[in-house]
Amino acid sequence: MPTATQGELDFETRLDLVTRGLGKIDDLEFIKNTLREKKMPKLFWGVAPTGRPHIGYLVPFVKLAEAVEAGLETKILLADIYAFLVNFKYPLQVVEHRTNYYKYALGALFEAINGRPASSLQFHPQSAHCTTKEYTLDLFKVLSLTSQADARSPNDELRNTKMLSPLICPLLQALDEPWMKCDFTLGGLDQAGYFDYTGGILSKIGYNDKCGHLLNQMLPGLRGTKMSASDPRSKIDLLDDPETVCDKISNSICQPGMVEDNPILALLKVVLVPISRLRLARRSAKADDTVCACDPYIGADAPEGSIYSIEIEKGVLRHYKSYEAIESDFLSGAVSPAALKGACAKGINQLLIHIRKSFEGSPEWQDALNLGYGEGEEKNEAPVTRIASDNFCIPAAIREISNDRIKLTPFNSTIHAAEFVMVANQYPDVWAHGPFGPFDSTHAFISDFIESFIRPNTGIMMYAVIDKTRAPRAGSPDKEGTLAGIIALCNTSSVMQTTEIAFVFTLAPFQNTHVTTNAVGLLLGFALNPPEDGGLGLRRVQWTTSSVNEKSIVTAEKMGFTREGVMRWAMVYPGGKTKGKPGNGKSLESPQGHLNQDDLGRDSVVLSMCWDDWLIKGKKDLVERRMARQN
Repeated sequence: MPTATQGELDFETRLDLVTRGLGKIDDLEFIKNTLREKKMPKLFWGVAPTGRPHIGYLVPFVKLAEAVEAGLETKILLADIYAFLVNFKYPLQVVEHRTNYYKYALGALFEAINGRPASSLQFHPQSAHCTTKEYTLDLFKVLSLTSQADARSPNDELRNTKMLSPLICPLLQALDEPWMKCDFTLGGLDQAGYFDYTGGILSKIGYNDKCGHLLNQMLPGLRGTKMSASDPRSKIDLLDDPETVCDKISNSICQPGMVEDNPILALLKVVLVPISRLRLARRSAKADDTVCACDPYIGADAPEGSIYSIEIEKGVLRHYKSYEAIESDFLSGAVSPAALKGACAKGINQLLIHIRKSFEGSPEWQDALNLGYGEGEEKNEAPVTRIASDNFCIPAAIREISNDRIKLTPFNSTIHAAEFVMVANQYPDVWAHGPFGPFDSTHAFISDFIESFIRPNTGIMMYAVIDKTRAPRAGSPDKEGTLAGIIALCNTSSVMQTTEIAFVFTLAPFQNTHVTTNAVGLLLGFALNPPEDGGLGLRRVQWTTSSVNEKSIVTAEKMGFTREGVMRWAMVYPGGKTKGKPGNGKSLESPQGHLNQDDLGRDSVVLSMCWDDWLIKGKKDLVERRMARQN
């Protein structure tokens, strides 16, 4: 439906509302031309009703609210069939109740942003069109044109799934575009892979109408991880009470001088400041259809042009005309982390008042909660802190190993991920010789590496490497030393009594020091020493590395590993050319047609140390001498 202000807005204002604050825009010229040519362009945003929605949904909803203000016909696709296929452990009946929950919750969320009624949006269940005969024929056509590699290409979760149903989801998402009959699609930056697939497949089945892609930024979790419905401490639920909101925000990561992956700054940048801006515009327009109180986040004495006010000390407000000014004051120390957290807690709690009130007044919404997320559901959520290798096949290895210089502690995403990514991204070469990385955010590191690869693999035990000779970084939760890298046991078999030392990622400031030698030495002793000496009593420890990774080969040989040979074409680096990885220099052209032109092949050098090398042939003494060196 048209907005109250549509007829009064000029082209530049509408364009600004549609495009500002986005992480990426595909084909800006198409978007401009559509806004010029169409009185009321159509936009849709799709969401799969899986876990309970949280404040991370405010990011796309700010853009939806801006689209409505710009006069766009704005639709929400409730992707119930997608949710059933990707979250296959829940039956369709549960998905139906969750879909109803989403409709109630997201409608109230939209109203809370700037008071415009939820009737400004159109809700469409995906099942309404994707269960028709015509849609099924379209799906069959797309299936006939899609390889397994194409279906797995959007993200690592799909690349690693063992189930068939999630692989159909990119196809459904692609077909949603023509079936929703919209000019623009809104999605997150994490949807870029899906949009790439969509752009290549639709024209092949006769859909040639263009659809512009708007990609919103992603909100990091409060603990420096992905904001996820499965981790209650990483997110704020839409029904959390004020005390819980304050507690979660006060315990969130917000280190002085930290901008990247800072959840508090991100909340201000992509949620609260834009909402205050929208509310000021609604106030100026004297809108008469407001359904709830939506005051802008400014003090009563704020000067003209202010869009946000922060209490920098008790009773003292500082007024800002842009987010950039807030960030600048934070970096200079003029605004403390505590002041930012207080401003965020106040702003989020004010938003949630209307949502909680709407829930309390809706028996239907309450029924949807009970039936879709019944008793015990919250108990199945991830614990507050998660050890990445909690499924390791040898439970005795899930513990700390240390000497006086180095500590190996089970890698915990909540504690270690943000700090590791922050430092590693300053030295991207750390990812050069493996199939993973680089990662552009903590969110990506956890979702695409830890959760998709490490956690499901019972043969991997990953450790954080702590250098006990250096003081911890400011704000680091580990007080014994500073995070120096990661290392892991991999391909471990308690039956065959074998393992491999892998993912030896020593951060650049700690290379050519005692760190790598001691970390490798500790793991060798832990793996090969007999149980009565505190070890696992394994028979073989392997070291496999790229044939062009000379530093890794030299390290292994200095530590006493014996070179056994080279495995040709041992690995493929998906998209390796675009990620700066060195390959084996051999062509990937193949009659099978399953290799991407941006992929690279790897030959691997295999080295090993066995129990008799360690206990009988003197390698244990060699390693201990190496570890005792002072450099």
